[in-house]
Amino acid sequence: MPLEEVPDDPGARRRRPVVVAIVMVLLAGLGVGAWVLRRTEAGPLPPPDAPWPTTGEASVFLCGSGSAQDNCDGRAIMAAQRLMVERTLRGLPEVSAVRFQSRAETLKDFKKAWALSATAREAFRESDMPESFVVDLTSTGDFLRKVETLPGVSNVYVRGTSFWAGKADVAIRLCPRTAPGKNSPCLGRGEASAAEKATIYQTLRDLDGIGAIYLEDRRHATKDAFWAMFARSPDDTKLFAYIPESYHLVLDGPGAVDRVRRAVSGLPGVNNIEQELS
Repeated sequence: MPLEEVPDDPGARRRRPVVVAIVMVLLAGLGVGAWVLRRTEAGPLPPPDAPWPTTGEASVFLCGSGSAQDNCDGRAIMAAQRLMVERTLRGLPEVSAVRFQSRAETLKDFKKAWALSATAREAFRESDMPESFVVDLTSTGDFLRKVETLPGVSNVYVRGTSFWAGKADVAIRLCPRTAPGKNSPCLGRGEASAAEKATIYQTLRDLDGIGAIYLEDRRHATKDAFWAMFARSPDDTKLFAYIPESYHLVLDGPGAVDRVRRAVSGLPGVNNIEQELS
C-alpha cells in the first residue's frame, strides 16, 4: 500500500508521544553510560564513597625489667599478671583474636619494618625487645582506656584498619612535597606534577590485569595515614608535606603486581610501590 494510502490511526497518534518519550529516555540512558565510560577513560577515579573502617589492631606491650613507664615501676611483668592481662583481653567484647608475641618475634618484625644498616641491626638484641599481645579489634573505640593501666602493661598502641583494605591491592606512592628519606627517588625535587601523574596513569591503563585505578588526594591520604597509625583522625585540617597523593589499584590477575612494579617503579614522580595495608 502506498504511503499516502496508509489509513489514519488515531490510536497510533496517541501512542506516538509515549513511544518518543521512551526512546528519549533510552537514548538518555545510553548517553549517561557513554559519559560514564568516557569519564572513566579520561582519568583515575576518586576514592570510593564508602564508610570509614572502625576495625583495627592493637599491640599491648608488657613490662620488662628496667621499663621506665610509670605502670611498670621498673619491674618485669610476672606470670600471674601476664595471664590476667590475656584473660582480660579475651574477655573484651571488641576483641576478636589475641596472639602472644615473643621477644624473638618482635625483633624479627622490628628489623623487617625498618631499613636498618648492618651495624644498627647488630646493635639491637632480643633482650631489648618487649613481649606483647597482638589484638584484633572489631572496634577501636575505648580499647586503649580499658587496657593501658592493667598491671604489667607498659604501652598500648592502637592502629586502625586502612581505608583501602579490601578495596584495592597495590598503592603507588607519588613524590611528596618533601622527600621522605635520603634514599628516596624523590630527593631534590617537589611533588609529582600533573604531567607525571598523567604518564603514570596512562602506563597503568596500558597494562594487563589492572582493574579500577583510584587517585587519592593528600587530604584523604592524611586521614588514612592517621587512622592506620593511631586509630584517630588528624587533629585539624593540616596537610603534611611528607604525605603524598597515591594511586590505588585493583588487580584482576595474580601476576599484575610484578607487572606494575616493572612498568612504573622508574617513572618520574613515583616514590614507591607497596601492598595495601590490611
